[in-house]
Amino acid sequence: MKRFSLLLIILSLLLVSCVESPKPSIETGSVIEKPVWPAPPAPARIAWQGEIKDFRDFRKQESFWQRLVGLIVGQRQSGLVKPYGIYVDDHGHIFVVDTGARRVYLLDTRDGSYKTIPSDDENPFLSPIDITGDGVDTIFISDSKKAKLFIYSISDGRLLEFPTIGLQRPTGITCCPQKKLLYVADTLAHQIVALEFDGRERFRFGERGVGPGQFNFPTAVTLNESGMLVVTDALNGRIQIFSADGNFELEVGRPGDTSGTFAKPKGIALDSDNNIYVCDALFDAVQVFDQGGRLLLTFGDSGSRPGQFWMPTGIFIDGKDNVYVADSYNQRIQIFRYLK
Repeated sequence: MKRFSLLLIILSLLLVSCVESPKPSIETGSVIEKPVWPAPPAPARIAWQGEIKDFRDFRKQESFWQRLVGLIVGQRQSGLVKPYGIYVDDHGHIFVVDTGARRVYLLDTRDGSYKTIPSDDENPFLSPIDITGDGVDTIFISDSKKAKLFIYSISDGRLLEFPTIGLQRPTGITCCPQKKLLYVADTLAHQIVALEFDGRERFRFGERGVGPGQFNFPTAVTLNESGMLVVTDALNGRIQIFSADGNFELEVGRPGDTSGTFAKPKGIALDSDNNIYVCDALFDAVQVFDQGGRLLLTFGDSGSRPGQFWMPTGIFIDGKDNVYVADSYNQRIQIFRYLK
């Protein structure tokens, strides 16, 4: 009898809640004034678009029975704990690595659905960090504590260990589909490793040091279609630029606490004009440089409002110049747009 009474109460609450429409997935309504950088009257170059925080808000609509089952058996985790790596393909998929929850999420913007990778309760990750893809069907994920990479197929939902040897602590990863190469920042080895898609090592470069082409715990790496390879040389407080073959070309920045220098550089990304975006976790900001290393602008400051950060880490820029930033301690992904 008690269970029946409880069920009636739940049904009543659900019937009332069905009248309300669900929240949008990305808060972009006119109620929130969208900040831009630089501030007017200068022409805007970066505009805030919205945020992703709770995946239940990301869903377009849950059915009555989905809500009922959720209340009876309990909702699966739907909020971010400590997001880090981000990857967005051209097919409406947003992948988020939640290092704090030891999970990887797949969000589908076409139908508002989301799921974890893998989709069952068995979690193979210890410390997932970064994620990338070939733009078609294959996704690569790094796990720093396991010293392993994983490979995931979007079409069949299979997650497998990527067959690699000799990695000490893989963190940042990026993909070159044209050459079928995966570039991995092996942080403890102070090297960048290039792997073929079958796991065979093509080459590696770097060693510990402060000179050109040397690293002190590299943590992030990105690549554009022209072969511009950019690496976060974290404890040297700089960014280094290489060719796709690992030849040193340019050094950007130095340790410091002013604009154009780095306190704790993290994720990096490139927009369609090859401008370099660098998350600085201690500045709570993203600094933007041109490909020659000249500082163009900085956006963000400390806080939890739109456009503010608390320990920004990962960053990704899609083919439409949407800029996704993992605002880790604010437990959200913020989305900006580069305005050409």
